[in-house]
Amino acid sequence: MMVLDRLVRALARIGAALAAASLLASMAVIGYSVVMRYFANRPLPWVDELAGYLLVASVMLAAADALFEGEHIRVDIIVERLSARGRHVAGLIGLVAVLAAAALLAVEGADMVAFSRMVDLKSNGYLAVPMWMPQLLVPVGAALMGVAAIVAFVAAWRAGAATESAKSEAVGLE
Repeated sequence: MMVLDRLVRALARIGAALAAASLLASMAVIGYSVVMRYFANRPLPWVDELAGYLLVASVMLAAADALFEGEHIRVDIIVERLSARGRHVAGLIGLVAVLAAAALLAVEGADMVAFSRMVDLKSNGYLAVPMWMPQLLVPVGAALMGVAAIVAFVAAWRAGAATESAKSEAVGLE
């Protein structure tokens, strides 16, 4: 499991780096568009479409790294009132929910990509991009987030088991 953990974390970091590059590219393209529109009086109609694709890339590719860093949204107002064991169980349940959502996104996203390829769907914008290309980011990012959720679940489970074992030894139960 250690090798899988390192591999998934490395892939998550690569995803985060690609997401950051997507955001920088989006910023550069939008900045270029602003300059062209207001200073050269030559608006670029394709920029909004490209910026949208880059935004999807940044969100989907960074999801796994955000999970590992504990940066996903959660309801702290409830969790903070629980005991340490309750917080641990809530964390495990949350990771199962992330895995379920990631599995749904991966399966449905893959179906969406297959359909778009089958009918040769292209964007309606100026770029006329084959839609399966930007859509592919959804199942890829979701699959990576799902594997990251499994790795995080196993790590949390082991950490909880080690804590329980240490408590049992401390009170002489083992």
